[in-house]
Amino acid sequence: MLRLLLRAGALGLCLALGALALPGAAQASRSHTVRPGQTLAAIARRYRVAVIDLRLANNLSRRTTLRPGQVLRVPERGVVYVRPGDTLARVSRRVRVPQDTLRQLNRLRRNARLRVGQRLVLPTFVPAPETRDWGEPDEPGVVTLVRRGERERVRLVDAEGRVLRTGLDALGRLMRRHDEDAPAPPAPRLALLLAKLSDAFGGRPVSVVSGWRPVGGYTRASSRHTSGRAADIKIRGVGNRTLWEACRRIDHVGCGYYPRSAFTHVDARHRRTQWVDWSRPGQRPRYGTLSGPRRRGRRSMSWPRRRDDVPLAIEIVEPDGQVTVFEDLPAADAPDHEEDFEGEGLPEGPAEDEGSLVADAAGDPAGATDAGEAADEADAPDEARATAEGGTEAEAPAVEAEEPAAS
Repeated sequence: MLRLLLRAGALGLCLALGALALPGAAQASRSHTVRPGQTLAAIARRYRVAVIDLRLANNLSRRTTLRPGQVLRVPERGVVYVRPGDTLARVSRRVRVPQDTLRQLNRLRRNARLRVGQRLVLPTFVPAPETRDWGEPDEPGVVTLVRRGERERVRLVDAEGRVLRTGLDALGRLMRRHDEDAPAPPAPRLALLLAKLSDAFGGRPVSVVSGWRPVGGYTRASSRHTSGRAADIKIRGVGNRTLWEACRRIDHVGCGYYPRSAFTHVDARHRRTQWVDWSRPGQRPRYGTLSGPRRRGRRSMSWPRRRDDVPLAIEIVEPDGQVTVFEDLPAADAPDHEEDFEGEGLPEGPAEDEGSLVADAAGDPAGATDAGEAADEADAPDEARATAEGGTEAEAPAVEAEEPAAS
């Protein structure tokens, strides 16, 4: 009997964990404590969410009276809840997202029946940064680099924070666009940045999705990919939003987040710069904020506090043991005049408090296999501005056959 109970408990635990892994079962990551006199409508206005979504997220009826001290889950941005009588077609028309996209994002079968209060994620849903302890690296400065199935463990930085020439040569080989291309060493500051990011996540392997790139397509001459100063990367077991958050806390670097692709852009530059690009692989850049693509006007993002730096002058240890100094002169930088993305690259405003970021959830990783085919990070402000202001929102989906209504 005891054995049967243990088996039943283990099965229940597995089912619970499996449910948490599904987009529709994840819980809201923001909360609000009710104060005396507050109403559900006032709380909904404060967080800019629909009253009905706030009510459904907390399983409240229309006649429920709030109690002071009661803790409410606040729906994340980019989330909707199924209302009484809803079908997927009706939700699709309301949020202006095609039904097939909703099915894909929420892992729904074609004839799936919706439940009242069921949580559905939208394409503008981005993952919240993970805050767990990633542990210490076994060997700080040693990075496991992965590229096209090739795996190499390379010491990029020594114990004194100096970049090794041998590490630069190995990194240059892995950053080649094609295997037949002649290897070229990347900028030393990029190597230092990659080492810092790898160390920040316990020395986990770094996959180089794209490194050196020629001018062409959406890759402009001003792109840092053309000078070995940029890389599109992934770190095993680390979400792209989490990697971007770590990058943008480092001074003198550029950090690009692509919610609809499978990489994070990092580069070495003179001024800390951040951006979010909602384009899919192969599309023109479509800049915005964590809330979604920019529709019109200027919208900037707050800055986190600095935690580290990639200095403009660093020491390089040559193979013979001699030490040289590399200084990143302004003339070598891309001519963006630090005006990228209409404010995100301008002098930084007040730093945000820890934990004050928008708590969004899982997005739509399109799985770009080569960022060379994706939209470039557009270090030129003119193209970024034109794309951001001229981008069109998704058209209303065509009406499809009605599916079973929510019950």
